Amino acid sequence: MQLSNDLLKNIEGHKKTFHEIHGARSVNGVPVPLDQLEDMAERFNFVVSSSELHLLKMEFLELKYRLLSLLVLAESKLKSWIIKYGRRESVELLLQNYISVIENNKFFEQYEVTYQILKRAAEMYAKANGSVEEVESVMKFMSETTAQWRNLSVEVRSVRSMLEEVIANWDRYSSTVAGLQAWLEDAEKMLNQTEQSKKDFFRHLPHWIQQHTAMNDAGNFLIETCDETISRDLKQQLLLLNGRWRELFMQVKQYARADELDKMQKEYLDGVANLTAFVDGSNRKFSSAVELSFLDVKMFIQDLENIKQKLPAMETQYKMVTRTAQLITKEVSQEEVNEMLATLTKIKEQLSKVKEYSCALLYECQHLLSPLEEQEKQITNFYESLEKVNEIISILDPESQPTTVLKQKAQDLVAYQENCKKALSLIERNSQSILQCVASSEMLQHFHQSTFQKNVTQVQITFQNMVRKAGDWRKNIEVNSRLMKKFEESRAELEKVIQIANYCLKEKGNPEELLRKHSEFFNQLDQRVLNAFLKACDELTDILPEQEQHSLQEAVRKLHRQWKVSDIEHFLWNGISSALRSRHQKNSA
Repeated sequence: MQLSNDLLKNIEGHKKTFHEIHGARSVNGVPVPLDQLEDMAERFNFVVSSSELHLLKMEFLELKYRLLSLLVLAESKLKSWIIKYGRRESVELLLQNYISVIENNKFFEQYEVTYQILKRAAEMYAKANGSVEEVESVMKFMSETTAQWRNLSVEVRSVRSMLEEVIANWDRYSSTVAGLQAWLEDAEKMLNQTEQSKKDFFRHLPHWIQQHTAMNDAGNFLIETCDETISRDLKQQLLLLNGRWRELFMQVKQYARADELDKMQKEYLDGVANLTAFVDGSNRKFSSAVELSFLDVKMFIQDLENIKQKLPAMETQYKMVTRTAQLITKEVSQEEVNEMLATLTKIKEQLSKVKEYSCALLYECQHLLSPLEEQEKQITNFYESLEKVNEIISILDPESQPTTVLKQKAQDLVAYQENCKKALSLIERNSQSILQCVASSEMLQHFHQSTFQKNVTQVQITFQNMVRKAGDWRKNIEVNSRLMKKFEESRAELEKVIQIANYCLKEKGNPEELLRKHSEFFNQLDQRVLNAFLKACDELTDILPEQEQHSLQEAVRKLHRQWKVSDIEHFLWNGISSALRSRHQKNSA
């Protein structure tokens, strides 16, 4: 098959060689008859035309037999693995062989890859062949192979778990047999000891009952799966051990019940303790002090929900404890029975109360949570607006701010004060509603209100202080603005007078005309203009920061000097005017 494939794959090379022979009509100089060349050409054309199909068929057949070889290997190995088993060592060897063949060699992956390649090759071959019989043959093979592998793969996959189970049963059987044989020897010696000694020794009899059962289960499994010789040995060993066990057990079986009773009593006491702890813890939580605040009430609600979530488990445990108690009552005195019944009745009543009270308390707390959250929100809003108010009224030098900025600050102050007022109104209304809700509920009497009321009172006091400080700030701004306006007006008036005086003193022209004109102006000049300016300056100095008073004083001194200069020049001008008037009078006389 491989030689045929190689020849067909090199068809082009052979075709070239044949064309050379056909053209030369000879091979190595030896002539070839024409009829022989024509026969060769016809045969060669047939081979060329069918080579592609033949190659597809060869590929399909090669993959087909490769897949069949995997199936044969799996079937042969399966027969060697599905057998009546021997001792543990031989089963271990079988498991190692399985792992080597199947898992280490990735047998299933290898089969799947081969199958998929074969499936594609079969489809291509069937499509190219065109023969109905050949196509049916190919499809039949693929269908039968798929079905065969489906059943075979299931059996092969189950081999490992079966081998491991056999090994596990050998381990279980060997360990229980060894332990039980040793215990039987000690137990048989204890039969002649005192009652208390036997009671102490056989206290763990239930454990050995379990070991005896495990030994028989493992032994019976091995008897069914191992070969005849080993099964016979196992049956003989179990027969002897079970005989010794029955003889001993008939004499000591009463001790197993005593140990079982101790175990049930412990389970009962543990269950009662757990239920009691839950009930007591829940009752303590119901009455624990809770601050009347959103976060504290929310945490308390979470505790109540935890209790509610645990209740189904506690009720289930109560049922288990009750069943255990029913078994114990058959073995103990009537006095103990009455005590257990009283305990269980009390716990049942307490569980019912916890369930009822937790649901009712949870409802009331959840009803209270929303207004508390709103209260926290409004308190936050109040202090946020208060912070903005404090930023405005804490400006150290409002006069240094532009008028437009101060005006905007004043508007913002009004808005933030209004926000504080609205928040305070909501806080007071919510607080009354919350306190009324708590006061009217018997379940919420352990809620502490002092901190809650203190917070509300603190907000009220803070609001009053803020209103007072903001009012003082506005008044201060208004006073400052008025004083500044007064100063600027007196300053402008003084500068205007000085400017006119200076102009008059520097004016040139007819002396008599100037004398008349200047006399008229200076006679009207009022010292009160200067005094008004100085007074406005003193008032403004009182409100200005120290670092700004220096520049104000410089401006005042400058204007004061200008006033004095004008006044002196006015005095000199008056003297000159008087001399002129005297000379004029003499000339006239």
